[in-house]
Amino acid sequence: MAMSLSSMQRQWIYALSAIALLATCLIYWPTIHFNFVWDDWLSFHDTPWLTQGDQWRHYMLRGFNNWQFYFRPLVVGFFALQVRLFDGLPGPMHATSLALHLIDVSLVGALAWRCIRASGMETTRRAWLVPLSMAIYGLHPVLIETVAWVGCQFELILILLTLVGLIANVSIRNPWLRAASITPIFFLAACAKEAALSFPLLLALFDWTLFSGGAEQPFVASITGVLRRNWPTYLGMVLAGIGYLAFRHWALGSVTSHFLSASSSPMGHLWEVSTVYLHYVKMLVWPVSEMGPIHPYDPEMFQGAAPPGSLFGIAITFIIAGSGLYLTIRDKSVAGAMIVGATVALLPVLRIIPVAFDLSLYHERYVSLSLAILCTMLPLIRQPDWLKAAGRQTVVRSMAVILTFFWLTFSVLAIRGLLPNWRSDPALWEWALASHPHEAFAKLNLLTAYARIRDDQAALKLGDKIVADPASCDKCMLRIAELAILQHAPSRAAAALERARQSPMMAKNKAMLHEYYLLTGRMLAQQGKLKDAEEVLQAASALAPQDVETTHALRLVQSLRGQTTRANQ
Repeated sequence: MAMSLSSMQRQWIYALSAIALLATCLIYWPTIHFNFVWDDWLSFHDTPWLTQGDQWRHYMLRGFNNWQFYFRPLVVGFFALQVRLFDGLPGPMHATSLALHLIDVSLVGALAWRCIRASGMETTRRAWLVPLSMAIYGLHPVLIETVAWVGCQFELILILLTLVGLIANVSIRNPWLRAASITPIFFLAACAKEAALSFPLLLALFDWTLFSGGAEQPFVASITGVLRRNWPTYLGMVLAGIGYLAFRHWALGSVTSHFLSASSSPMGHLWEVSTVYLHYVKMLVWPVSEMGPIHPYDPEMFQGAAPPGSLFGIAITFIIAGSGLYLTIRDKSVAGAMIVGATVALLPVLRIIPVAFDLSLYHERYVSLSLAILCTMLPLIRQPDWLKAAGRQTVVRSMAVILTFFWLTFSVLAIRGLLPNWRSDPALWEWALASHPHEAFAKLNLLTAYARIRDDQAALKLGDKIVADPASCDKCMLRIAELAILQHAPSRAAAALERARQSPMMAKNKAMLHEYYLLTGRMLAQQGKLKDAEEVLQAASALAPQDVETTHALRLVQSLRGQTTRANQ
């Protein structure tokens, strides 16, 4: 039987929870002074789709950032509201992200408390774990990307809606009112981000953990009890899911893109999934060593037969996930449920359904919901019988306190050290390039960042390094040539264009070939080779007759040639 808390105990728990929120707020407060990063510029600044007229209504449903199967109307609409309300300034949008994170931290605590009450456990001791759960979630370094990048409000709102739905499931006693509340929440979560497909499974897991009876109750009886309690909610989620898929199909013309796996065999695919899963497990424990905006990989590593070493990773994955599922079903173990919950929250990003859409193998932001589920279940962990001896209990508690203190301390230090890397695009991509010095994506983005702030010297210096680097970066070479031409440095442009010309992609990519011809023509014009420039620009115009920039460059060269001819006469 759960014992109620005294007034003094409640005040202390509220105070500690407030301290956890305050610490989280203070540690992330610098983000309100951060600029946009990465595709925030494209989403909120450089393009008119959210700011001019009623275009936002179209891009809420389709075509946002020209991403074909991107369907997140709830958050895109929220972005449109922010861009208009804050006049496109990054500071208030960062403040919104921080506010969403603080709400999520509060909801983690609220769900943890509701779970304690629903479990019938003694609240006088376990309630003290609620502010600890909030602190661990709020100050976990893996959330740096999620909080510091405005574009990650998709994650923050998905977590918010998922936690609200789970709180409603635990708190509302009337089954029909519960179903009527959770059904629209699930629909909204799906409209926030596709990863909401894990929501029904998480809700079923919480039902099994809290409302299926004791471990001694037979499996069939447990299933029957859960269904008897919550079948209207399950039915509502099925209907909401069908409605969402119909809505998505109406908006996009299709539910999803064609599946495409990086692996060519079932074993290779299993290796790919297990590799991603183990990376996320490591992130949950301690993510700092490999953090960054990108985690590039070679898709060919999963092609062909899986090497013998991959079997170890596959085995570890099955041991972790399998033991969690076994303990959850057989013993109704909270530790097992935590493993299952974390795994279920990761299902949409484990590449189980093979969709090729990302240059990175994994991202920190994808583990945010998984971490939230772990933290909400933390206060439910039961003490093993072998620890109940007085001496052992004291030692284990002391060790737990010490480890928690040091973990939180190092987390705060890690956030303070890594957070400034997200303050601006140049800082972000300098960090990424330092971690991956030959990565083409980081090079290109850093060049673009320097060009955006008009740091021409830094851009040219970086360009010289990229040209000297034997690693391939075709788009970088074209970007370097463009910057060099703008600086009237045709010799630099010539070196970059020569590297670009040698790329095998030039013959395969019509747009790249057009850009190469255009830049070559402009470079030749700067060198005074007007006849050669005209011929190259005519070739560029043949590839893209409607391109305004090419037409303008060609007319300018033809005009200069005419002036030169008349002067010579």
